[in-house]
Amino acid sequence: MRAKAHAASRGFSLVEVMIALIVICVGLLGIAKLEALMLSNTGTSRLRSLVALQAASLAASMHADRNYWDGTSSYWNPTSGGNIAITATESAGTTTFTGNPSALQAEISSPPTCQESTPGTSVTACTAQDMAAYDLSQWGGATSGIAGVLKNSTTTIGCAPNAAANNVVTCTITIQWNENTVAANAQEQAAGAPTSFQNQTYTLVVQP
Repeated sequence: MRAKAHAASRGFSLVEVMIALIVICVGLLGIAKLEALMLSNTGTSRLRSLVALQAASLAASMHADRNYWDGTSSYWNPTSGGNIAITATESAGTTTFTGNPSALQAEISSPPTCQESTPGTSVTACTAQDMAAYDLSQWGGATSGIAGVLKNSTTTIGCAPNAAANNVVTCTITIQWNENTVAANAQEQAAGAPTSFQNQTYTLVVQP
């Protein structure tokens, strides 16, 4: 009777304890992977939302200054083959604009002092190109512009007449950036998701 009672009250063996620890560790590793994936997805969603907001902000500026962007002014003449192709490249907190029209590209870096109307002062009245250059310089700024929220990005602004729509000017805003993602499965891991940045592109079509 005493031997049976002793056998019934026997505790866990070392092997059982080790198996339990292995199961717990595997579970904790899975939870850690889910946390990393959740944080990565949250950061990716935030970044893509900012990209969409920046593109919408630029489109709103085009609508506000359609005297320049719709091609009816003399600053650029789409009917004569003069299209807009401006590239904004962010690097080290600074946005650099290149491309054509060269007059707009040169004015973006140092917008002139002007105002929308001239109430008897000596300040020069703003032209449509002045407004476009000022809007682009503010949009590419480091404080609240794309240089402050989207590092190492490239934005291309292309405007040309659409022959299929009675030569109405159509502008395309394309933003490219790199984002780091965490692989959720073996297929993404084989594609190199956890070890390399993935290039993403956001495109918005505007008719000023």
